[in-house]
Amino acid sequence: MADVKFVHTAGDVELRGVTVFIENGIADISGSVTPDTWDHIEMEDVFGARTRRRNGNVVGDGDVKITVRGPEGSMGTGPYARDWKIVDAQRRLHDAPAEGEVWTGTEFTDPVAWNRAAAALDETGYSLVDSSATDASFAGAGGRRVDVKADAEARIGHVLVSTDIGTAEGAARIELLEALNDLNDRLPFGNWSYSNGAFVVKGGVPIPEDVDVSEILEALSYALPGLADMMTDALRSVATGTKSAADAVSEVFG
Repeated sequence: MADVKFVHTAGDVELRGVTVFIENGIADISGSVTPDTWDHIEMEDVFGARTRRRNGNVVGDGDVKITVRGPEGSMGTGPYARDWKIVDAQRRLHDAPAEGEVWTGTEFTDPVAWNRAAAALDETGYSLVDSSATDASFAGAGGRRVDVKADAEARIGHVLVSTDIGTAEGAARIELLEALNDLNDRLPFGNWSYSNGAFVVKGGVPIPEDVDVSEILEALSYALPGLADMMTDALRSVATGTKSAADAVSEVFG
């Protein structure tokens, strides 16, 4: 089988140089896609490429070799992309050692509640460092850490952002706590605190039955790190005693 074109409402996806492996009625179809097609696959979440991704994007450039999995019976008419799930995506490293090819890729699994949060954080420079079925931790630049937790049964989602700003002592610590209390009063969302040399902003919301938990965690994973970015320089200046709480907060909010 040379090429296979998968039908998708946002635009068909063609796999080239395809190989097929079938076992117990389940088919794995592997083939290559162009860089533009891969970008399209990710943007439109074709095969669940965005929501099923467990760690970072496929690095490098050039064609991407992917494997999609679906029922053997779906190989006929179409085939329709909605019936297939991505299980592997890799690129060959062009600067690999001469003794053999080296490929790098990313993992895909059935969606967990924090998958969309992971995609949001990946877009803004965070890397997954630890995960379980319900929790995930991400590291960013400048000592930033983001923890995502989903309780699907209780319908509650939490995102906690911790940013190192150094140890605040004496009068500076008092000013810092005043600034954080001011933020708790000013902002309708998020709880601000200080612990172990880092300021922490935490958001937790109950999730209605008709709303996907992953959507809420994705939104929180955009919003809370953004709030933390907005306040980092101001709070660091308070922690070091450079500015008062009133001056630092007023510079941000006017």
